[in-house]
Amino acid sequence: MVKRKIIRKYAVFGNPIKHSLSPLIHKYFAKEFNIDLSYEPILGSIENFQAEAKEFLINGGLGFNITLPFKQEAFNMALTHSKVAEITKSVNTISLKDGVIHGDNTDGSGFIKDLKNNKRYQLQNKKILLVGAGGAAMGVIPNILYESPKILSIHNRTFSKAEKLAKALTSFGNIKAISETDIIKEKYDLIINATSIGISNLEFKLTNKIVHKNSVCYDMSYGKASNSFEKWATQNNLIFHNGLGMLLEQAADAFLIWESKRPSVTEELKKILEDNL
Repeated sequence: MVKRKIIRKYAVFGNPIKHSLSPLIHKYFAKEFNIDLSYEPILGSIENFQAEAKEFLINGGLGFNITLPFKQEAFNMALTHSKVAEITKSVNTISLKDGVIHGDNTDGSGFIKDLKNNKRYQLQNKKILLVGAGGAAMGVIPNILYESPKILSIHNRTFSKAEKLAKALTSFGNIKAISETDIIKEKYDLIINATSIGISNLEFKLTNKIVHKNSVCYDMSYGKASNSFEKWATQNNLIFHNGLGMLLEQAADAFLIWESKRPSVTEELKKILEDNL
């Protein structure tokens, strides 16, 4: 009798989804541990995401990742949550814990690991400016505050949205909303772009009065979506990093949740992704 090969079934849900690099990443990770794994991109419907996601699990799925615009819906469908997911009300990784749907958010941990381990950048006592107050910003704020920065300022086109976000998380560290007028009162060590401005192909606009010669710029996007902020950083002679490292590190953290093994983030894998951007 031929022994049937068991394939461990995962996926990523999003809309749109065909641009996702996650299938490439997780299939690469699986090879390191000789795991037979399938990982498919699934175009979720805006009206019916939860039903589609649950159907995937019913049909043998062991877990899945979530990208825009379903992270808050994924939070709502999970019955239990990690501490960070509970804070952010946003989930990018679903797993099954004793058959119960569990939600995690690895965006923030992936962001911190990329900065600390790959970029050798420490956030402790740094003045940090986070541009944007949407889901992407919310996903990394708790992890940033855990690193004890001197200040984390949130700047958003709509000040009231930044203010609401800062007030919601003020118990976790020194965080405040910063207006267009007050932004020039500080010279920031690290500027993080968490907006979709690059995805919308718009110009990144921010005064250069907020930087010093050693300021570092980090865009949570990658590929063409990070070009706008990179152009601004280059014009101001600043170090720039895109979010490709964050993408890989958060994926490795998701793989760890599913398989209890954390894969290596290699230069070979980074090159494969860059070739597919």
